[in-house]
Amino acid sequence: MSQPQDLDAILATLAQLSQPGGGQPLRPLYPTPHTNGNDIDVARDSDPYSSPGPSSSTTQPRSLAESSAPNLHPHDPRLRGRPQSRSATPTTSPVSVIDPAKITVWQDGLRCVTKIAAQNKAFELSIKKMMQDQRAHEMRWYSERQALKTTQSSRASSASQAMSILQSLNGNAETESGPDHADVDVEANKANELATFDRKVHAAQQTMEAAMTTELKGLGVPFFGTNEDLVITATDQEVQHQLSASRPKWSTPVTDHELLLLRRKMVGHLEDLYRD
Repeated sequence: MSQPQDLDAILATLAQLSQPGGGQPLRPLYPTPHTNGNDIDVARDSDPYSSPGPSSSTTQPRSLAESSAPNLHPHDPRLRGRPQSRSATPTTSPVSVIDPAKITVWQDGLRCVTKIAAQNKAFELSIKKMMQDQRAHEMRWYSERQALKTTQSSRASSASQAMSILQSLNGNAETESGPDHADVDVEANKANELATFDRKVHAAQQTMEAAMTTELKGLGVPFFGTNEDLVITATDQEVQHQLSASRPKWSTPVTDHELLLLRRKMVGHLEDLYRD
């Protein structure tokens, strides 16, 4: 009778051992949380292997950028001693700019004015306006000179008629001064009047050129604001040679005449460039 009882005890023991967890019921893989009277998650607190983080019901979804970004631990020994990666910012090296007031060579001046025209949108309008003003002044001076010559011709014709009347009144007798002498006086007066007018026009041209030089200097056009220490007299050839050796190739000393030729060449270039 004792043997069957021992067999039953052994079978019961084996049945208990066959259950996982030492005879405890299997815990569900995703336990349903329930709370006790103190609003504490009983299922989570009773499980020693549960994560201490927030429950799945309060977990916020991560953005795509956060989920795709590599999770590098800040204390990873492999990253120790390495600099933090930063976004590279492009650095521009300083560009040397040549002062137009120091340019005395045509090729360098041509390159300079080309860059100025490309960078300054108002440059073309300023040059065209100066050209229009110059043309208007020249046309006005020409018209006034032609009007003066017409007046002189009319005056000479009136003088000839008056002389003819006097001669007829005097019985075709010549005046004391004679007709030849009177014609000489008339021509001399005409020449003096034209010379006086031309001097006035020349003075007006110089004033206009000075104003244009100032405006071109303000626009940065080379040869119109040249430093005074770069302009020498024609007799200082030795000084010119010494200064040229100590200065850049685009800033050699020039004479007044050479500078004037450079200015005229630049004006001609601008007129060809912006002529309508």
